[in-house]
Amino acid sequence: MISRLLDRWFKDKPTPEAFAAKVIQTARRLGIDKPLDYQADQFRIVYDGGSFFNLHNAYSAYLDVERGRQRDVLERFTSILGMANEEPLPFAEIRDRLRPVIRNRNLLDQIILQEMEENGLDARVSLQYRPLTGECVELLAVDYDQHTATQTRDLPEEWGITLDQALAIARDNLRALDDAPFIEIAPGLFRSAWSDAYDSSRVLLPELLHRLPLAGPPVFMMPTRDVLLVAGERDEEAQQAMIAQASEAMDDGRVISGDMHHYVEGQLQPFTPASEALQQALRALRLQLHAGLYATQKEQLDKVHELHAHDVFVANFIVDGSNHISIGCWSEGVETSLPQTDFIALVVEESDTQMVEWHVAMREFGHLLEADTRHIHPPRYLTRGFPDADLRTRVQPA
Repeated sequence: MISRLLDRWFKDKPTPEAFAAKVIQTARRLGIDKPLDYQADQFRIVYDGGSFFNLHNAYSAYLDVERGRQRDVLERFTSILGMANEEPLPFAEIRDRLRPVIRNRNLLDQIILQEMEENGLDARVSLQYRPLTGECVELLAVDYDQHTATQTRDLPEEWGITLDQALAIARDNLRALDDAPFIEIAPGLFRSAWSDAYDSSRVLLPELLHRLPLAGPPVFMMPTRDVLLVAGERDEEAQQAMIAQASEAMDDGRVISGDMHHYVEGQLQPFTPASEALQQALRALRLQLHAGLYATQKEQLDKVHELHAHDVFVANFIVDGSNHISIGCWSEGVETSLPQTDFIALVVEESDTQMVEWHVAMREFGHLLEADTRHIHPPRYLTRGFPDADLRTRVQPA
């Protein structure tokens, strides 16, 4: 008992920033001398020209293990950073390790922006993914013993297969893994219990969700990589509890989606709850998600523009929580990268601001907003001028 108390009192409990510093220090001690860039907002380390080492699992394991094993855990996870220099395994050994993973499209955006930081605004990247929904993509991953490697670039030529073929193998491999029961965490609400880094991927296997005793066909949320929540289509109380659980899960990071989904002919599609109260709750959750995604994107874009002397104002995605709406500011005379929002605030002078709904702005002066095709998600528009007085008068409320 005394030893357990001593372990609890004296175990190292660093902040996330201090833990990231420990990882980098350990990497240097292990002889890993490649550039390592810590991104605090995503709690990850960028290396090898755009590869990501997410620190969430390593940090949790470090905090959970007893004091005497913390160094071993730190070295085991940090060694992943050196694996890119090792000889790749032959495909015969890779095949059974293939897994499908679901990610928010913003992950691809981050890779593109990382490439722009290094190679300029016109940098282009070939990315391998399968679109799933407006928010999500399916990626291929390799399940190594100590980590998961996501394959976002072209597959190795020696594999001799296409992405579609690889993802089909990956889904079969996922299906063959040991089954695990869902846990009913509230009346009619079930949470996956695999805890193997592929919980959210199970939505790609509809038969697993259809087995559950639900009030109607399954509707589900995958707020993070490690959380899959399922309720019945006719069970509004379970859906309400699901939204609350999803919001709590999203606070832990590694977010995938704030949407509710169901299956339409075996494919994932957004699901709209019947009640207005649930629709409003989902809308608030999506606003929370998009605010975070746009903030991360803005930080990267500002860095890209500063590095390459590009004078564009990257507008914030502003959330009006009381009215559950989003707003972007477009000022006269300022070239702007504008997020897609519910309303645009047209600013002529500091004291002269006019609010215009997004769909009205696109109808009346959409020719002044050019979709920034460099970004996959969330979308941005580059301003090409500013609405003149006649256009602004036309969109004034009656």
